[in-house]
This record gives sequence, structure tokens and C-alpha cells, in this order.
Amino acid sequence: MHLIAENKFFFGDGMKKFGFPLVMIFLLACGSALAQSNEVGATFGGQFVSGTYDFGHSGVFEINPAHRIVNADAVGLYVEVPLTWSFKNARTDPAATLHDHYSSFFFTPGLKLKVLPQLPVSPYGFVGVGLAHFHDTDTGQGSYENVIDYGAGVDWKLAPFISLRGELRDFNSGVPRMGFPNPGSRQQNVMATVGVAVHF
Repeated sequence: MHLIAENKFFFGDGMKKFGFPLVMIFLLACGSALAQSNEVGATFGGQFVSGTYDFGHSGVFEINPAHRIVNADAVGLYVEVPLTWSFKNARTDPAATLHDHYSSFFFTPGLKLKVLPQLPVSPYGFVGVGLAHFHDTDTGQGSYENVIDYGAGVDWKLAPFISLRGELRDFNSGVPRMGFPNPGSRQQNVMATVGVAVHF
């Protein structure tokens, strides 16, 4: 009789009391996970520039909203719009004894391909094109240059809606023309960042 009473609680009154809310929570969680077609990443790190001149290192901050346009079992294809700022780059031309500091902003819409997006660890690669703006903080001069953006990263899920993120991104841009001789070549603005991404 005691066993019957317990079974009656779990499959009778207990199920009515607790079962329905639990089932609803489960269904909502599954639905939310399947419906996650958007994400916003926020990452911080450093920039390493290579080009004709000698460069120092600088801090970097990036906000990256993305929307999934293709959802397959093995891959997800996203449209991303990274907005990236770097601060206080030092630039030196020893031959002309020139030295300055500048900040930069990169706007490079593109595509991101994420592998195994349903798993806890999801690597991805991306490519984009856009515009870079360089601002000389010493003279106030500015320069707009075309830029190609490419690189790779990884998301490590901590919860269904949030993950740790690490990225290595190269903005291949024209050389900023702000008082320095322009050799007509390009420079690589390589950025390594870590942060978080929110999925919804």
C-alpha cells in the first residue's frame, strides 16, 4: 500500500502539481536553444601591426553582432558586422625621424561559418570587407582606407545563452596617410581578443 501511495503521488497528484511546469520549462529551453539565430560578442585584447613602418602595440575592443542565415547540423552560416576600435598605436619612420600616435576604427561586414554550432566548443572562420578610419591623436589628421577582414575563433559554451570567445582577426588595410610618406603598400592590423558572446 505504501508503494502504491508513492506511485500515486508521482504519477497522480504529484505529476499534476510538478509535471506540467517541468515539461513546459523543458520545452521552452529546447525551443529557445533551437531558436537562437542571433548573437552579440564583446571582446578585448591587443593589436600587433606589421607594415613598412615600426609600430608599437595597442589595446583593442570589439562589438560583433551576427545573425544566422543558414542552420545545418554540421555548420551554421552567419552574417556578422564587427565594429572594432584600437587605441594609441605608435608609428615610427626612422629614416624620416617621424613619430606619431593614432587610433583606428574598422567596420567590416562579412560572413562567418561556425562548425558544429550545437556542441559546447564551436570553432569558426570569417571573412569580410569594409572601411577603416585612422585618426592621428597628435595632429588631428584622419585617413580612410579600404580593408579586408579575415580570421578564426572559437566559442566555448558556459550556458545555453552565453559562451567564452577567443578570436584572431587580421584587418588587411591600406597604409594610413597622415603626415607620413605613403609607400603605396598595405599593412596588417592583427588583433587577438577574448571575451564573451550572448546567444538569443
